[in-house]
Amino acid sequence: MKIKLIEDFKQSYEQKNFSKCDTNLFLLVLSYNTDILEGHSYDHDLKHILFKRNCIRNPISMKYTSVDYDFTKRILLNLLNTINKVNNPQADTLNFMRQGVSIDAKLIQDILDIVVYTDCFYKMNSINSTRMDECIASNIPFKEQLYCLLLFYQDQTRLFKQNYQDYLNKDYITGMELAVAKKPVEYYDNLESSVSDSFETNLESMNQIVHYLYYKHGNSLAEQIHASDLMIDYIRPYENVEFERYLYIASQRYLLCRIEEGIRYGYYKHVNVGKNENQFQRYAFSYENEEKSKARSFGLYRREYQIRSHAMLPSNQEALSIANVALPILANELISTQDADFLLFDFSDFHPDIKLFQQAENISVPKESIVKSLTKEYYLECKVKGVTIRDLLCAYKFLETLSEILFSASTKIVSTDKQNTYIKELCLIDTSYLFTELSRIHSFDIDYSEKLIMRFVFHETQNRDDDLFAQPLVKISKTQIVLCHALLDQVNLDRFIERQFIRYKKNVSEVGHIFEKKFIEILTKGYREGYFDLKPKTIPNFSLNTNKIEFDAFDGRQIEFDLVAVLGDFLILTELKAVMTSYDISDLETRKQNVKDAIKQLQRRAESVKYDWKKIRELCSIELPSLPYDQNHIILIACTDAYDFTPLKYENVFITDDSTYLKYFTNPYIDAISFEPNNATRQNIRKIWGKGYPDANEFMEYLMNPTTTQIYSKFIQKKWIPIPVMDEKDCAIFCEEYQLTEDPIRATFLNKRQDDTAPFIRTTKKIYPNDPCPCGSGKKYKHCCKNKEK
Repeated sequence: MKIKLIEDFKQSYEQKNFSKCDTNLFLLVLSYNTDILEGHSYDHDLKHILFKRNCIRNPISMKYTSVDYDFTKRILLNLLNTINKVNNPQADTLNFMRQGVSIDAKLIQDILDIVVYTDCFYKMNSINSTRMDECIASNIPFKEQLYCLLLFYQDQTRLFKQNYQDYLNKDYITGMELAVAKKPVEYYDNLESSVSDSFETNLESMNQIVHYLYYKHGNSLAEQIHASDLMIDYIRPYENVEFERYLYIASQRYLLCRIEEGIRYGYYKHVNVGKNENQFQRYAFSYENEEKSKARSFGLYRREYQIRSHAMLPSNQEALSIANVALPILANELISTQDADFLLFDFSDFHPDIKLFQQAENISVPKESIVKSLTKEYYLECKVKGVTIRDLLCAYKFLETLSEILFSASTKIVSTDKQNTYIKELCLIDTSYLFTELSRIHSFDIDYSEKLIMRFVFHETQNRDDDLFAQPLVKISKTQIVLCHALLDQVNLDRFIERQFIRYKKNVSEVGHIFEKKFIEILTKGYREGYFDLKPKTIPNFSLNTNKIEFDAFDGRQIEFDLVAVLGDFLILTELKAVMTSYDISDLETRKQNVKDAIKQLQRRAESVKYDWKKIRELCSIELPSLPYDQNHIILIACTDAYDFTPLKYENVFITDDSTYLKYFTNPYIDAISFEPNNATRQNIRKIWGKGYPDANEFMEYLMNPTTTQIYSKFIQKKWIPIPVMDEKDCAIFCEEYQLTEDPIRATFLNKRQDDTAPFIRTTKKIYPNDPCPCGSGKKYKHCCKNKEK
């Protein structure tokens, strides 16, 4: 019934039929109200379905008009008026519902949330869009705007690389330094951000501008442009107040979009509306579900640590040394192909030796190792819309190497005291050059090479799902892209792979059977007692079924059990779901349906244990008791191959990820590994198994506070984050956000904590006897941990 009411509402909205919209929405409220009266749980369900089904349109959308705003407000306010009548005991409501029934306050709050959301974001969108249109920097020609924007990002990256050591800890490099919020924010006092967040905000702001530019100019790009066509005086991102203002407006828009998305997908709710001390209209949005939001934050930090720690592994150094020999040679070759007075680098006559170029491609080895750690192998073997994922990684290696050659060459040419030379940090490249060179160097068919390269191109039209994080080749004409080293360098290949599956609607559940098989194989091998223990042992107090269990269940439908295990006196039923990592909230919410499906399946299997126990016993490879387990001795686990839902619990089902689950049984130890020249030592060892073997009650506690997230939970803090305010026209908008306040890996190592994850830490400074001890005790090293080590 609810779905029909929703569809009728949407159809009536398109026709702007107020009466039908009003009736359908009120009936939908009554339907949820009946559910509440009957004792069903309610978690903002009305608001969620209206957003999810796009009944409440996005006020920041370019297609949203004043007509949409007025019509939506009229419907919502009329609905609130009707509800007030229903809830007024003095009012006569017999003509449309029975007396004595009132509408639950939770439903009223949902409608008020939607009213506030519509008002806030429509007003701010109007103000921001007007600013964007009127800004002087947005009215220079398209090609100069685009070039100026990318040049700013490239040069900021160059400056960051030059000063990279300033951001690192002087005693230990952990990989998480850039994620800690300790950098003051320019637009707000007493607010700090991390270096990673600052760069992400810059890139997201640019992403907003690029979309805006293509919205205005995408259908009228020139067939081709030449370096001489560029008006150099416009391409000066520094000492340009208007360009700075342009970025500020874009940053405001990005933050608006991020909060809007958070509200739409159930992460934020409004908690405060009013005026602040400066008489600005104030809107505050807090987390709607803290556990869900915290799990999402944990997932992001876990991925960031994996990326940065793998980049530092000593095994990558040999490959990088090979690349660093080849790159300067190729940079000099590129310079030698240029005219004496060239304005921009030109690659058209650059056809490097294949063997030398492939040596330079070793520059991508750290990213390849990251992909192998973050992306399951079976995703890499997939073919998506005629293109194999591994071949896309090869194409990226080729593109990144070209950009590294450009970066290396430009550092030899660019003079930091001459702004007119900065333009050489970028170059225009014809896409046909990229197709043919990729084909020549890696022996791909030319048509296939074109397919590979075009997956990295940010398209000038039909680019709603494009973004600079995954598509760093930005088109400046119909046949050319701007090669920007910084854009290629920031590409997260794990996210890029995810985008392939989303854009081409590849069903990731197809790899579910492979995921299940690999998971069971790892569990079957047993456990190790430490990082350097290479011989697995049988897991005590635990038995795992290896037979296929499938039969016609008690309800007449077929049932299949993914994983059945026994832990002490408990039965473990696990549903394994391949959902893949999600970097966007919208995609995360789409994939969450797989988790919901897993929960329903597990609850049905728990019922099957009651009624089909004899069949389950006969099909199992392990010995089971004659009587079925009671419901209090069944552990239900929905296990995915992504971090975003760890640790959560829905009703009686634990939700976790494969690495967290497997760690408890197969790697039940906590190690801190210290890398020093020609030496690697293990410290801070702790067993997860408190009893010396896995225990069911301990396992359930672990699932809600696993070592994989525990280390981050100690060092994250919830803070109010404001959107930049430019003048009195703005609203003061705040949202809650979790920030990392201290480097958790470093704190773990220095404080010798005994309850955190197994970090890889590289020691970069020798500690002398009279130095302060790095454990933080205040004593000299020779009087503290040096003696303990002895």
